[in-house]
Amino acid sequence: MSKMQRINNTEITIILSLLLLSAVPAIGGLVRLVDIGLGLDILPVNPRIHVIPTPAVLHIISSTIFCILGACQFIRSIKINFPLFHTLSGRVVVVSGACSALTGVWLTSFYHFPTSLQGDLLFNVRLIVGFSMVFFILLGLFSILMNKVKTHQAWMIRAYALGQGAGTQVLVSIPWLIVANEPEGLMRDILMTSSWIINLVVAESIIYHINKAGKL
Repeated sequence: MSKMQRINNTEITIILSLLLLSAVPAIGGLVRLVDIGLGLDILPVNPRIHVIPTPAVLHIISSTIFCILGACQFIRSIKINFPLFHTLSGRVVVVSGACSALTGVWLTSFYHFPTSLQGDLLFNVRLIVGFSMVFFILLGLFSILMNKVKTHQAWMIRAYALGQGAGTQVLVSIPWLIVANEPEGLMRDILMTSSWIINLVVAESIIYHINKAGKL
């Protein structure tokens, strides 16, 4: 039997950072699910969700699974030590990621948002992000089916970067909350949009360095 490869400090930092980035949206989503299921009114009433809860519930569950389980997909020692887990969890990540993206598109298209929460910019960006995420996941899936591992990895990193938009949006909004109040209108649209841009820039940087190092 081959010796198990120990998880190193860099990998620990990566997975903890991704899980922390997922934490606030995941906790908020969990509270919303409890609120919907038990009718406790823990959070401010959201008439859009209470009228048609199913797409929102699916979006919360699938997004949480995608972000948390997806973090494990990028840890090299897990791939080497537990290849079956990597393969099986990867299939769950593909399905949950596609569900997250498509329900996000549905929520954007059919839920009515006041302009203070979503203007034309954010509306269009959310649609682009949702369809792009599905496209990236499909490219990643087709790549691994053709045994193009590095290409698969690159597309899944891009898809994961888009899926982690909510976590980055929290970080981007904190300075604005400290200096002013909760962002609304165009400023909210810009901050939300910038989060996806930041994530994609980071993703492309990671892909570049992985390709340069020649590691999978």
